[in-house]
Amino acid sequence: MRVYLDNCSYNRPYDDQSQIRIHLETQAKLHIQDMIRQKKIELVTSYVLDFENSNNRSIQKKMAIEKFMKEYATLYVSNKNEKDIEKISDVIMETGVKEKDAYHVACAVIAECDYFVTTDDRLLKYQSEKIELVTPGEFIRRMEANR
Repeated sequence: MRVYLDNCSYNRPYDDQSQIRIHLETQAKLHIQDMIRQKKIELVTSYVLDFENSNNRSIQKKMAIEKFMKEYATLYVSNKNEKDIEKISDVIMETGVKEKDAYHVACAVIAECDYFVTTDDRLLKYQSEKIELVTPGEFIRRMEANR
């Protein structure tokens, strides 16, 4: 099973943990990372994630996220696929999804991911037959149900 985590998911552990939703999403995201480390699921990353993470103002956060992605990604979507990614993202943007989010989803579709994990409420409204968009908690619930 392949999973793509967007930048919001990677940064969730660094958000204010005093809010219960953020705390629960953080715990779920950390569990997903453990599943990746244990090779229970495959991590897909992309040049879009690299670019977005490179703009992270915190050097520590940027380096930790980069290290995890490089160490555990089993598939990387490069900009060699940009024409296909643009076509897919253009269709996604027609539904009101922001450009960078559409590019992330398009990368996940190109990589034939089963799930796209995000904490972005607006992006979660996007529905596709090609990929399931879920919160970290929903992803964990589905994995537990399939045991």
